Amino acid sequence: MPSLLPQSSHLDVARINRRGQRVRVDSFGLVKLGWFRKQEVEVRDVSPGGARLALPEGVLLPDEFELRIPQFRHPRQCVKRWECGLEIGVEFLLG
Repeated sequence: MPSLLPQSSHLDVARINRRGQRVRVDSFGLVKLGWFRKQEVEVRDVSPGGARLALPEGVLLPDEFELRIPQFRHPRQCVKRWECGLEIGVEFLLG
């Protein structure tokens, strides 16, 4: 049976599933990886429900983590939703 959706990449599907307008920010954020360990990441864009991050080569992030970015007053708890090369998409958890 043919699909009702046009042929597209997983990034197009992510665009359809997004819960708000994406805003390009091109800034840096800090991921908390433990009590004393942090990793700087590039924040490519942000929406009310999540963000797209670019990681340095060889950096792996856990499935859930805390992210601090200049656009938000308080850190956000995140869950990793997709990966493509050095970029990942995260969803902000309510809390």
